[in-house]
Amino acid sequence: MLIGLMATSDTHENHYFTEIAKAAKSFNMNVCKFTPENIDIDVKKVRGERFDAEKETWRSETFDLPDFVYDRCFHGLSRVSTEMRDKINWLKVNSSFLGLGLPGKWEVYQTLKKHPLLEAFFPETVQVTTPEEISGHLERLDKIIIKPEFGAGGTGIYLLTKTEGGTLVSMTKKGTKYDRQFDSKSQLNKWLQHLLNRYSYLCQPYLELCNQKKEPFDLRILLQKNEKNQWMERGRGIRLGQQDGITSNLATGGEAISLEAFIKKNPESIPIAAEQKIQHILRTLPAETEAVFERLFELGIDLGIDKKGQIWIMDINSKPGRKIIQTLQPESMKDIHRAPFQYSQFLADHLQKAGE
Repeated sequence: MLIGLMATSDTHENHYFTEIAKAAKSFNMNVCKFTPENIDIDVKKVRGERFDAEKETWRSETFDLPDFVYDRCFHGLSRVSTEMRDKINWLKVNSSFLGLGLPGKWEVYQTLKKHPLLEAFFPETVQVTTPEEISGHLERLDKIIIKPEFGAGGTGIYLLTKTEGGTLVSMTKKGTKYDRQFDSKSQLNKWLQHLLNRYSYLCQPYLELCNQKKEPFDLRILLQKNEKNQWMERGRGIRLGQQDGITSNLATGGEAISLEAFIKKNPESIPIAAEQKIQHILRTLPAETEAVFERLFELGIDLGIDKKGQIWIMDINSKPGRKIIQTLQPESMKDIHRAPFQYSQFLADHLQKAGE
């Protein structure tokens, strides 16, 4: 069986892909890696690199379509070209993807918010298309967060605060907080319009998801499917942001610390009853998400915990990073590297029985 690892560029996730490829030997599977640009629809071939298990190196090659594809393409805020989208969609029809990904945050929110077992954990979220809509929510709430519908890594997230003199806009970049005061509504609207012209945005009330030192934090949990199609928790950890910061994302300057160490330093921030709610979310969310959307292989779930001990589902990522697990639970990486092959085996058996 040939397992294809697909990334946005030739260098993206190289180390991760090499570690996965090394684990292929014990499953008697072959591994290749490629980018969507190098899918040739006309001849039904892919140009990329195949892993040489003996020499533990990659070599350039053109190969048949992989049996299974592990999609790790990140498009960020940039719009995917029509050609690339067409190639990926064509490959989805002709190969089996381990996970078919999730739509934008808005569609995910609208669908899962209706679920009776999950609705209490989602903060109020609205889609905003005009500066006037954003101003209206700010008037009502005094403090709001706006975030891109297709964003990741904390990029493009802003905190808007109503002040006596107008509106204060704050953002975090590489661990530094930047503030900008808008004294007039027309000035603010011009800036907001520029933002909305480029990306689709969502608006949420500002939730105090920080400890007593005013450091924002959230809990990231990484889940993957095993060879029995069961969701397994691979690890969890706290992402702690800079004091008075807006986000706790590692990409915007946050740090990873273990849940135990965080509770020791901040015993008041996570109530004892929180774990019960977290387990309820982990039991319910993956299965219900997959029931309404398409097949999934892994999930990164970001949970916020406010000062009243309420748990909030802040983000659900179908292509999660592993940095926090690598840092805090490096012993779990072996299972993470083996998981694509175990799940491929399950799918191979399952699809064969289904006659696909």
